[in-house]
Amino acid sequence: MIDLRSDTVTKPSPAMRAFMIEAEVGDDGYGEDPTVSALERRVAALTGFEAGLFVASGTMGNQVALRTLTQPGDPVIVSARAHLLQFEAGASAKNSSIQLLAVDDRHGYPDPDQVADLVRQYRRLHNPIRLIAVENTHMPSGGVPIDQTVMNAIIEAADGTPIYIDGARLWNAAVALDVTPAGLCQGAIAVSTCLSKGLAAPMGSVLSGSQEFIERARIERARLGGRLRQAGIMAAGGLYALDHNMSRLADDHRRARSLAASIKTQLPSATADVLGVRTNIVLLKVQEPHQYLARLHEHGVLCNVLPAGDVRLVTHYDLDDRAIELAASRILASL
Repeated sequence: MIDLRSDTVTKPSPAMRAFMIEAEVGDDGYGEDPTVSALERRVAALTGFEAGLFVASGTMGNQVALRTLTQPGDPVIVSARAHLLQFEAGASAKNSSIQLLAVDDRHGYPDPDQVADLVRQYRRLHNPIRLIAVENTHMPSGGVPIDQTVMNAIIEAADGTPIYIDGARLWNAAVALDVTPAGLCQGAIAVSTCLSKGLAAPMGSVLSGSQEFIERARIERARLGGRLRQAGIMAAGGLYALDHNMSRLADDHRRARSLAASIKTQLPSATADVLGVRTNIVLLKVQEPHQYLARLHEHGVLCNVLPAGDVRLVTHYDLDDRAIELAASRILASL
């Protein structure tokens, strides 16, 4: 079975497992786990912030950020297909009692003109936008990386409104654009970055921001049941991943382009967008996508269908060139 459902399905390598076993640990609830602290400092430095906070997942990172940066009733701008809106089970309303205002994201980022309009409108209503959330890469658009030119347009549209980055695949964006992660975070108040997607660690994300922000975020993490103990074993997987799995993200991107190209070459009518594949996600439009998934499963391929009906194929650490070639042939046989 070739698993293209997500880059979260990867297994830690033997070398990563060995590194995790040897990790020095302590009680992180008391701030005494040296490996967790090392990971938090490392990710904060990579993203250009003062401090970091290790959390169990990307969703927890997003939710802790919202609870720290907003008050109940606050309006928050998100893109129409954002993870915050579609894939967190209504957590933003449940946990923070905020209003999520969706704007067009057909190009892979929140439309700056719509952002500017909402900022102006809500100021006139004496209920100013509290936060603007940007997802980088933008998964539902096929992993589109958001560069600094686009970010500058969003920052200008924000007109001083704070910007938060859901950077679940920020590492992919940095590699695809050949820039530093910190460069992609310029102008943002905070960012959450995932370790268990492209970097292939077994779990965890790091929320980064100012020291004052992280101190408040630590309280919100505790309120969500996320206070950690001897978590250095898991944090060590993240440290290993940062050292060994960052540069190889380019291989995932190359394989995604190869997969899209194989489908397009052998089936010209397919809508896999070869030129549009920038990172590790290929979107395929087919008739009756859920039935197609069942046929794919019979041919030995696993993948997902997004809410808009696109079949999502995600390359990752556990798939080599041969697996991608085999997946392409099975996908074509299933169409």
